[in-house]
Amino acid sequence: METATNIAATVFLGGLDTLPSNIAWSLRYLTTHPKLRSQLVEDPSLTPHAVEEFLRFFSVANPVRRAVRDVEVGGTLIRGGDRLFLVMGCADRDEAEFEDAGCVRFDRAVNRHIAFGAGGHRCLGSHLARHELVVALNGWHAKIPEYRMPKDATLSFNGGVLAIASLPLEWDVTNA
Repeated sequence: METATNIAATVFLGGLDTLPSNIAWSLRYLTTHPKLRSQLVEDPSLTPHAVEEFLRFFSVANPVRRAVRDVEVGGTLIRGGDRLFLVMGCADRDEAEFEDAGCVRFDRAVNRHIAFGAGGHRCLGSHLARHELVVALNGWHAKIPEYRMPKDATLSFNGGVLAIASLPLEWDVTNA
Protein backbone atom coordinates (compact mmCIF):
# COMPACT_ATOMS: atom_id res chain seq x y z
CA MET A 1 0.00 0.00 0.00
CA GLU A 2 2.90 2.35 0.71
CA THR A 3 4.04 2.17 -2.93
CA ALA A 4 0.55 3.07 -4.20
CA THR A 5 0.42 6.02 -1.82
CA ASN A 6 3.83 7.22 -2.97
CA ILE A 7 2.79 6.97 -6.62
CA ALA A 8 -0.45 8.88 -5.95
CA ALA A 9 1.46 11.58 -4.05
CA THR A 10 4.00 11.86 -6.89
CA VAL A 11 1.26 12.31 -9.50
CA PHE A 12 -0.62 14.83 -7.36
CA LEU A 13 2.39 16.89 -6.29
CA GLY A 14 3.98 16.74 -9.73
CA GLY A 15 1.06 18.59 -11.26
CA LEU A 16 0.75 21.36 -8.66
CA ASP A 17 3.10 23.73 -10.50
CA THR A 18 3.35 22.38 -14.01
CA LEU A 19 -0.35 22.07 -14.86
CA PRO A 20 -1.37 25.62 -13.87
CA SER A 21 1.80 26.92 -15.51
CA ASN A 22 1.00 25.28 -18.82
CA ILE A 23 -2.60 26.50 -18.68
CA ALA A 24 -1.40 30.06 -18.00
CA TRP A 25 1.17 29.99 -20.81
CA SER A 26 -1.43 28.56 -23.21
CA LEU A 27 -4.03 31.21 -22.38
CA ARG A 28 -1.38 33.94 -22.50
CA TYR A 29 -0.32 32.79 -25.96
CA LEU A 30 -3.91 32.65 -27.17
CA THR A 31 -4.50 36.27 -26.05
CA THR A 32 -1.96 37.33 -28.66
CA HIS A 33 -3.02 34.84 -31.35
CA PRO A 34 -6.79 35.28 -31.80
CA LYS A 35 -6.92 33.19 -35.00
CA LEU A 36 -5.59 30.14 -33.16
CA ARG A 37 -7.96 30.83 -30.27
CA SER A 38 -10.89 31.00 -32.72
CA GLN A 39 -9.87 27.61 -34.14
CA LEU A 40 -10.12 26.06 -30.66
CA VAL A 41 -13.43 27.76 -29.91
CA GLU A 42 -14.95 26.69 -33.22
CA ASP A 43 -13.50 23.18 -33.22
CA PRO A 44 -12.76 21.77 -29.74
CA SER A 45 -11.52 18.53 -31.35
CA LEU A 46 -8.31 20.49 -32.11
CA THR A 47 -7.59 20.98 -28.42
CA PRO A 48 -5.57 17.76 -27.93
CA HIS A 49 -3.29 18.88 -30.80
CA ALA A 50 -3.06 22.34 -29.27
CA VAL A 51 -2.16 20.84 -25.89
CA GLU A 52 0.69 18.83 -27.42
CA GLU A 53 1.95 21.92 -29.18
CA PHE A 54 1.72 24.07 -26.05
CA LEU A 55 3.55 21.36 -24.09
CA ARG A 56 6.30 21.46 -26.70
CA PHE A 57 6.43 25.23 -27.01
CA PHE A 58 6.20 25.97 -23.27
CA SER A 59 8.18 23.16 -21.66
CA VAL A 60 7.76 24.40 -18.10
CA ALA A 61 9.47 21.57 -16.22
CA ASN A 62 13.23 21.89 -16.08
CA PRO A 63 14.65 19.12 -13.93
CA VAL A 64 17.91 19.24 -12.03
CA ARG A 65 20.13 16.18 -12.21
CA ARG A 66 23.53 15.27 -10.78
CA ALA A 67 26.19 13.81 -13.06
CA VAL A 68 27.27 10.38 -11.82
CA ARG A 69 30.64 10.44 -13.60
CA ASP A 70 32.87 12.73 -15.64
CA VAL A 71 31.70 13.15 -19.20
CA GLU A 72 32.42 15.56 -22.04
CA VAL A 73 29.44 16.99 -23.91
CA GLY A 74 29.95 19.33 -26.84
CA GLY A 75 33.50 20.12 -25.77
CA THR A 76 32.51 20.90 -22.16
CA LEU A 77 33.64 18.71 -19.29
CA ILE A 78 30.91 17.84 -16.82
CA ARG A 79 32.39 16.37 -13.67
CA GLY A 80 30.82 13.63 -11.60
CA GLY A 81 28.79 15.31 -8.87
CA ASP A 82 28.05 18.46 -10.90
CA ARG A 83 24.44 19.59 -10.80
CA LEU A 84 22.83 20.13 -14.18
CA PHE A 85 19.78 22.30 -14.86
CA LEU A 86 18.15 20.71 -17.92
CA VAL A 87 16.19 23.21 -20.00
CA MET A 88 13.77 20.90 -21.80
CA GLY A 89 12.50 23.71 -23.98
CA CYS A 90 15.81 23.81 -25.84
CA ALA A 91 15.28 20.28 -27.15
CA ASP A 92 11.62 20.98 -27.87
CA ARG A 93 12.57 23.90 -30.12
CA ASP A 94 15.24 22.01 -32.06
CA GLU A 95 14.88 22.84 -35.78
CA ALA A 96 16.41 19.46 -36.66
CA GLU A 97 13.47 17.73 -34.94
CA PHE A 98 10.61 20.20 -35.47
CA GLU A 99 9.83 22.01 -38.70
CA ASP A 100 9.01 25.64 -37.83
CA ALA A 101 10.14 24.94 -34.26
CA GLY A 102 9.67 28.58 -33.29
CA CYS A 103 6.00 28.55 -34.28
CA VAL A 104 2.94 27.08 -32.58
CA ARG A 105 1.15 24.86 -35.09
CA PHE A 106 -1.93 22.84 -34.20
CA ASP A 107 -1.50 20.84 -37.41
CA ARG A 108 1.94 19.44 -36.48
CA ALA A 109 1.75 15.83 -37.69
CA VAL A 110 4.60 14.50 -35.56
CA ASN A 111 5.22 16.08 -32.17
CA ARG A 112 7.87 14.10 -30.32
CA HIS A 113 8.41 16.69 -27.57
CA ILE A 114 10.01 15.79 -24.27
CA ALA A 115 8.02 18.16 -22.06
CA PHE A 116 7.35 15.20 -19.76
CA GLY A 117 10.94 13.98 -19.80
CA ALA A 118 12.08 10.63 -21.15
CA GLY A 119 13.19 7.20 -20.07
CA GLY A 120 13.24 6.38 -16.38
CA HIS A 121 12.54 10.00 -15.47
CA ARG A 122 9.46 10.37 -17.66
CA CYS A 123 6.55 12.01 -15.86
CA LEU A 124 4.29 9.43 -14.29
CA GLY A 125 1.25 11.69 -14.65
CA SER A 126 1.74 12.69 -18.30
CA HIS A 127 -1.50 11.11 -19.53
CA LEU A 128 -3.51 12.64 -16.70
CA ALA A 129 -1.90 16.04 -17.32
CA ARG A 130 -2.77 15.92 -21.02
CA HIS A 131 -6.38 15.11 -20.18
CA GLU A 132 -6.57 17.86 -17.57
CA LEU A 133 -5.16 20.41 -20.03
CA VAL A 134 -7.73 19.46 -22.68
CA VAL A 135 -10.57 19.69 -20.13
CA ALA A 136 -9.30 23.05 -18.84
CA LEU A 137 -8.91 24.66 -22.27
CA ASN A 138 -12.20 23.30 -23.63
CA GLY A 139 -14.05 24.32 -20.47
CA TRP A 140 -12.57 27.81 -20.52
CA HIS A 141 -13.33 28.38 -24.20
CA ALA A 142 -16.88 27.05 -23.87
CA LYS A 143 -17.61 29.70 -21.22
CA ILE A 144 -15.21 32.50 -22.20
CA PRO A 145 -14.37 32.37 -25.92
CA GLU A 146 -13.12 35.98 -26.14
CA TYR A 147 -10.59 37.29 -23.64
CA ARG A 148 -7.55 39.50 -23.54
CA MET A 149 -4.82 40.78 -21.27
CA PRO A 150 -5.33 44.35 -20.12
CA LYS A 151 -3.07 46.73 -22.03
CA ASP A 152 -1.20 47.76 -18.88
CA ALA A 153 -0.86 44.21 -17.52
CA THR A 154 2.49 42.83 -16.49
CA LEU A 155 3.33 39.22 -15.78
CA SER A 156 5.12 38.03 -12.68
CA PHE A 157 6.86 34.70 -12.44
CA ASN A 158 7.55 32.03 -9.82
CA GLY A 159 10.80 30.12 -9.55
CA GLY A 160 11.27 26.39 -10.05
CA VAL A 161 9.19 25.71 -13.09
CA LEU A 162 8.73 28.52 -15.58
CA ALA A 163 5.52 29.54 -13.87
CA ILE A 164 3.39 32.60 -14.43
CA ALA A 165 2.46 33.68 -10.91
CA SER A 166 -0.49 35.79 -12.04
CA LEU A 167 -2.17 36.06 -15.43
CA PRO A 168 -4.49 39.06 -15.57
CA LEU A 169 -7.27 38.46 -18.10
CA GLU A 170 -10.40 40.38 -18.91
CA TRP A 171 -13.46 39.63 -20.99
CA ASP A 172 -16.81 41.16 -21.74
CA VAL A 173 -19.88 39.84 -19.95
CA THR A 174 -22.84 39.13 -22.23
CA ASN A 175 -26.36 38.09 -21.44
CA ALA A 176 -26.56 34.96 -23.56
